Amino acid sequence: MKKMILGALLLLITAIAALFLYSYRWNLLHPNKSHTLGDRTFIYHVPKHLKPNPKLIIIYHGSRLKSFMMQILTGHEFDLLSDKTQDAIIVYPQGYLNNWNDCRKMAPFPAKQLNIDDITFTKQIIHYFKEQYHINQVYAIGFSNGGQMAFRLAATVPDLFTGFATIGATLPVPANNLCADITQQPVSIILINGQQDNIVPYDDGEVTLDGKSFGYSESAPFTAEHWRAASNASQISTIHYGDNAVQTNYYNKANNKKVSFVTIKDGGHNIPNKHFRIPISKLGHINKDIDVPVVIWDFFFKDALSL
Repeated sequence: MKKMILGALLLLITAIAALFLYSYRWNLLHPNKSHTLGDRTFIYHVPKHLKPNPKLIIIYHGSRLKSFMMQILTGHEFDLLSDKTQDAIIVYPQGYLNNWNDCRKMAPFPAKQLNIDDITFTKQIIHYFKEQYHINQVYAIGFSNGGQMAFRLAATVPDLFTGFATIGATLPVPANNLCADITQQPVSIILINGQQDNIVPYDDGEVTLDGKSFGYSESAPFTAEHWRAASNASQISTIHYGDNAVQTNYYNKANNKKVSFVTIKDGGHNIPNKHFRIPISKLGHINKDIDVPVVIWDFFFKDALSL
């Protein structure tokens, strides 16, 4: 009996160690840098041989997550891509008590209830990297609540950014949208949504998490059309990833703005990628045909007509 217990305990310890190494293997070899601005913090990755005047990519985590978790959930692929090109710094800011104050009127967390100024926090991050690394372009990526934060940035301070990307986020309906009265300027943006998302409905409906309501949202196609219309972009191409993911690309040559909408038919509320595929039941099915970080990277840095 003792041998069986010891054997089971050893197996459990081995499994935990394997999971730890799988999740944190990157950080063991590539420790993050970190910085604090007032009472707010962020971690960031800088390539070893960074080129002059690099790009800055700010990645906003989802509700209740920590900044380092976005590195894990994206499979560290943005870090890997920055190491490959040596011309981008990847930043993971920490939301106030793990959330962002986005455009939604209804959101049951302190960042919203206390009206935390995440716009100023973002400006401070950009200023820091301009002073320290002389960055020349800034991009925003957000997942879920982080995607909602990217929408707020695109609505309120679009000129600070060269491009945006959202994953698992849709615009709030006008009655739930603090930014509804802002005339949207044209922006370059890619939107990625799973049709089987059980937290942020692909079709219009109520956004809920653990029984708490975040108000009602528009559908994913309506959200994509909003940004396409803002840039007055026309369809130029369609890309298929296997049988269940399709990317439709739009472009306006006059203002050089591009918009892309990725629908993942079997996708849940997650970030499909090649390096992190641990299933999380609450977040639904992970599509294995599309590599979302690579798709976003290509959207940001490829010429529109090559998409």
